[in-house]
Amino acid sequence: MRNQRLLLVLFLCLVSSPSFATSFVLNNVLLPDFATRELNPVNVEIADGDIKRIVDIDVNLSHADVRDGQGKVIMPAFIDMHSHSMGNSSLDRSDYQYIGVRGTANAMMYAGVHGWLDLYSNEEDIFGYRDEQFPGERNEAFVFAAGPCFTVPTGHCDFGETRLISTPEEAIHELRDLNNARPNVAKIVYDNAGRRPTVDRATLEAFLSEAKRLGIKSVVHVGSWDDIRTATELGADAVTHLPMDAMPDDIPQLMAAQGTAFIPTTGVVAELMLLHQPSDSELAASVLAIPMTEKLVKDDLLQDYPVVAGNERHQSTFDWLAGLKTEGVFSIRHDAMSQLDQAGVEILVGSDGGNFAVFQGVGFHREMYFLQQLGMSPWDIVMGATHNAYDFLGLEWGLEEGRPAHFTLHDSRIFEDLSLSTEFEHMYLHGREVSREPLLRYAKPGFFQYMKLFFGFEV
Repeated sequence: MRNQRLLLVLFLCLVSSPSFATSFVLNNVLLPDFATRELNPVNVEIADGDIKRIVDIDVNLSHADVRDGQGKVIMPAFIDMHSHSMGNSSLDRSDYQYIGVRGTANAMMYAGVHGWLDLYSNEEDIFGYRDEQFPGERNEAFVFAAGPCFTVPTGHCDFGETRLISTPEEAIHELRDLNNARPNVAKIVYDNAGRRPTVDRATLEAFLSEAKRLGIKSVVHVGSWDDIRTATELGADAVTHLPMDAMPDDIPQLMAAQGTAFIPTTGVVAELMLLHQPSDSELAASVLAIPMTEKLVKDDLLQDYPVVAGNERHQSTFDWLAGLKTEGVFSIRHDAMSQLDQAGVEILVGSDGGNFAVFQGVGFHREMYFLQQLGMSPWDIVMGATHNAYDFLGLEWGLEEGRPAHFTLHDSRIFEDLSLSTEFEHMYLHGREVSREPLLRYAKPGFFQYMKLFFGFEV
């Protein structure tokens, strides 16, 4: 009996501690109003993990647990709309930090990202993990998933464990079969810019039409502006990847009129260009200078960066990046992103995590940073990283009464300078404050966790 009383006391201490409590009042925070682009001082009451009330800062809310938000921005949950739940790569793929799905979920949460859209993984693993809904019971980010990547044999994404299609009939059959797993989106490759083969227009059209009939949002991997035009005309819900040549004049208006969202993944090229023979100021502005990077990425892998002259292993990458700089690719992309944003195209924030120098969790923040460098307003970028992402995925999230209390607290200057987005101290999931350091056990796994991944005890 005495032992039972001790256990009860321990349990009550745990659930009443800040890390487990899901009911409290948070005073003195700034609530973003995306319509007026203003930060409004408010007090917020959280009850049982949901937002109960949001009131003007002059309205007093009483509670046994009252916390001071210290004038920070209460930021709605971020979602990375393009990542791959694998890990982090060295520059030449000679080294790889594999962390798996759970590791990605923990890396995202450590980085202050509440969810991510996986756009190609083993479908059994990723859907199985998603369906467990682990964030309801432990601190980690939500995964939303496409499952496979639809492509032709030997096309982009044909690395095994995907769905190969060559005809409209195959596209329809495979998509109907995938629908049984309830994918959050369906992804197809339509890339005529590369050397690999791709689906033809008829197969793409059949795929997009069937996805719409089934009520599945479609995401098209593209390689050129012509690919974007075709996918948009055929009814794609979103296209992903920003071409590196000048954008044709008709694209912004076409995408805006069709309501096609854009996930540009600008950071992949932009980060590498920044790390190409960098000056001291460029190195200081790069992902290598962010404390979060060192926390999440193993040291041996980081030693492969930056991209400097004289390293024979990196010579082809060095020359490629030098060519992009000579061609003025950053300026070309700046013009394209500015025009797309001004035309009202819905731009979603996706890192393409797992790529070169795009590290899980950190890469999301770098994508926001580069979108601002490419001419977008921080307000539009954050809108794309939050409310537009919720709408695309069909989520009832956001800082409204009755919605889950998923948020972070940020410096009030964040809507002027998105490089500040990695600098936060407080993060909440279902109203409970997240302790970040324990997440590194999976986000930056040691030997025993690697063994669990290697032998398939964990995905």
